[in-house]
This record gives sequence, structure tokens and C-alpha cells, in this order.
Amino acid sequence: MERSATVKTVALLSLMALTSVALSYFFFMHQSLRLDEAQSLWQSSRSPSDIITLVSQDVHVPLYHELLHFWRVYIGDSVESARFMSLFFYLLCIPAIYALGKLAYGRNVGLFGAFLLAISPFMNWYGNEIRMYTLLTLFTILNQYLFIKLFTRGKLIYGSREYTATWVGYAATAVLGVFVHYFFFLNLLSQVVFYFLRRDYFPEKSFRNFILSAGAVLLFILPWFAFVYSQGQAGFQTPMLPTPTTVNLFSTFSQFLFGFQNDNINTFFLSLWPITLIFGFLTLRRSTRVSPASEYLLIAVLLSVMVAFSVSFIVPVFVSRYLIFTVPAMFLLLSSLIDSYSQSGAKIARFGMAALMLATLGIEIMSPTTPVKEDYKDAANYLAQNATPQDVIILSAPFTIYPVQYYYRGAAPLTTIPKWNQYSYGGIPPFVAADLANQVSTATASYQNVWVLLSYDQGYQSEVQKYFDSKYERLQNKNFSPGLTLYEYRLRYDTDVSARISTTTASTH
Repeated sequence: MERSATVKTVALLSLMALTSVALSYFFFMHQSLRLDEAQSLWQSSRSPSDIITLVSQDVHVPLYHELLHFWRVYIGDSVESARFMSLFFYLLCIPAIYALGKLAYGRNVGLFGAFLLAISPFMNWYGNEIRMYTLLTLFTILNQYLFIKLFTRGKLIYGSREYTATWVGYAATAVLGVFVHYFFFLNLLSQVVFYFLRRDYFPEKSFRNFILSAGAVLLFILPWFAFVYSQGQAGFQTPMLPTPTTVNLFSTFSQFLFGFQNDNINTFFLSLWPITLIFGFLTLRRSTRVSPASEYLLIAVLLSVMVAFSVSFIVPVFVSRYLIFTVPAMFLLLSSLIDSYSQSGAKIARFGMAALMLATLGIEIMSPTTPVKEDYKDAANYLAQNATPQDVIILSAPFTIYPVQYYYRGAAPLTTIPKWNQYSYGGIPPFVAADLANQVSTATASYQNVWVLLSYDQGYQSEVQKYFDSKYERLQNKNFSPGLTLYEYRLRYDTDVSARISTTTASTH
């Protein structure tokens, strides 16, 4: 009987993984490279030592970029190959969340939690993005599994090899996790809080072992912090983030469940949150007791999100993708809540939740208005076909040169406003309004037309556009995706700039 259940579980998890692979191949893998992905490719194309330096000047840690570097060397260097590394980690998350859910609640909760992860619009999006988010999710699940094992089974296995292996694994995943993303520290913070609230759940000498684990984390991460500080450039190459509002807070949870939707759908889901909170509260009141695992997972989700939200009023860092590591815990909590219903009620709730997530996954895939679909590929190809050697292309914000440069194979040169050379160490120069006229004059001095590609507004996009609109004749504008617009302006009315330059050169001799 047990063997039959194991075979059935393996088959179901395999089917979930195959579903994610199919979604990736048919809908996600071949999309245009996005800004963050292009930056990952550019950074990982350097030598391992240069990657360390480049990442230290950014807002991330280097483990993912180093792995991506060697993945591209040995597996393949295409966009699809690089995305497959993220997909590989995502697929590993599916059996990992099942194991976590089974340990915390039992087989049924683990399976439904894994199913939600496999069909999640949010997870499928980042499961196909060349960034560190699925690796962060995987290490968080593994670390949480070992942490929960310590307070649910630690006293039973105390003194055994299994107990020692659990602590070693816990410390190892903690060390590796902080080198995947800085927000992994929020996962560790939630464990600290839970431990001091529920010390009696843990076996003896746990405090000593946690101190040793923390010491291992500090031993490895402090040299990195010192190196980052010595560079003095962290954060200069990253987009500016706004201070979050409560709308952003609730939108984050909505994205975790339903992915990236248009404003009308987002507004509908946000309007349901008060009803959802009341319903959840009433359901919890019906429960006789909240389990220790639920206590911990609630802390892991709520504390992480609220700390990131609160800190963002000082240093804006509140981005839903940075908090992706809380999604597995959220899905397991939701799955365990549904499991507490009557048998018929649980079936209806599972079917309803699955249907809603699959529907929003379909909308995310098909909708052309999904805000995160950055179509730099079509923009670069359009420029390659239409910009001539007599033209110049200006990109703003400057860091958008990464995806454009990856695809662009045209004759017109690329430059940025503010002017920036991404191959030199150091941050992007700040935008200075007083310098705009001189920068434009220098960039366009000997050209006929200028193409201005505006995206990722850093607070000065409208000023750049107004300057060109007031000084030059606009010939056309074309929108490729939300927030990504190309403008063409006539700089002068000479019909042949190259002939003018040749005549001017000849007259000087």
C-alpha cells in the first residue's frame, strides 16, 4: 500500500513538472529578453573574478551569476539555455515543496501545495527568467524543511546521525542562501523570531547549534560585505524604486497568487482582500489549534513582507520578486487551510483555487498588456531595419543598453543619456538637467536623424522627451510594450550628411 502511494506521488509530481516544462516551452522560453535578464547575461559573460567585482557594485550577491557563467560555458550560451537554468531550479522546487508540506502537514497538503507552485502564474514567470529567484526559492524551501524538522522531529532523532546531518544541512543552506539574495536574511530572521517564541519545541543544545550556524554564515558573508564596502558603488546601476503604499503591499500577495495582470483585473482582486481576510479569520477560529508549523510559516511570510515594506520607507527595496521566497510557505498555508474544511468543502475549494490560478495564468500568457513583457527584441530589430548609418540611437535610462545591445545588429551607433560606458567600473552618472543640451549636441553632432528609445523611467524621462519635442521635428513614435517607446526626430534637413561631411573635410585640405 505504501509503495503504491509512493509511486502515485512520484507520478503526480512528475506530471506537475512536465506541465511546467510544457508551459515554458510553448509560452515563456522564447519571449524577448528583458532588462534584468540582459544584465545577468552581461555580468555572467565576464571572468569569475570580474563577476565578483561587477556584482559587488550592484545590489546582489554572486552565487547565481557564477553558476550562470559556468552553465553558459558547459551547457549553452543562448537565451533559452540560460533560462533553462532557472527552469531547472524551479522544477526542483516542486518535489521540494511537497517534502516540506508533507513534513509539516501530511501528503495531501504537500501535493496540493506542489500543484499550486507548478501552475502559479508568478512562479512560472520567474521560472523562465534569467535571474536568481528560483534558486532563492529552492534554497529557502530546503532551509525551511530542515528548520521545521528540527522542531517537529528533533527530539525524536536527537543524538543520531540524522540529527547531525539535519544541522549540517541547515547551516549549509543558510550559508548558500545568503549568497543567492540578500533577502534570504529575512528568512533567517523569521527563524530567529520563531525560535525565541517557541524554544520549548526544539531539542536541547539547539541554541548552541543556532549560534554555530549563525557563526558560519557570518564567517562567509562578512568578507563579502567588506569587499562590497571597499568598492563603494553598490546600487548605482539599479533602477530607482518608489516608496511603497498599502496598494503595493496587497498587490504583492495578489501577484503571488495570480501573477501579473492588467489594472482592471488587479483592481478586482484587490477589492476582494477584505473579504478574504475576514473569511480566513473565521476559518482559523473554527480550528481547534494552529500547528507549530503553521505558526512558523505565518511568521516567515508576514514578517518578511512587513520588514521589507517598512524598510522601504527609508531605502525603497519593496519588490514582489525579491519576496518570491515567501511564496512556497504561503501556498502551504493556503493548502493546509483548505485541508481543514470538510471533505466536500475541501474539494470545492481546491477546484476553485486551481481554476482561478489557471485562468489568470492563461491571461498572463496571452494578454499583450501584461506590464512585465518588455519587448526589447522587436525594438532592437526595428532599429536595425530602419536606422541608417547617418542616424544615431539614444537610449534612456542608460542601463537599458543591456537588452538592446544584445539584439541590435544595425549600422547606427548606440549611446545613452546620461552618457555611460558600461564597460568601465563605476556607477551610472546622475542625470543633470543643465547638461542635457550639451549631451544631446555632442551625441547628435554629425547625424541626420536621432532615434530615442525611452524605458524604465528614472524620474527624468519626460524631461528628455520634452527636450527633443521642443528642439526637433518628430517623425514618428512607436510603442513596443508598456513603458517602452521609440521616437524618431529629424536633426537637420541636409539630405546627405555623409556628403556634407566629405565636402567639409575636402575644403580643409
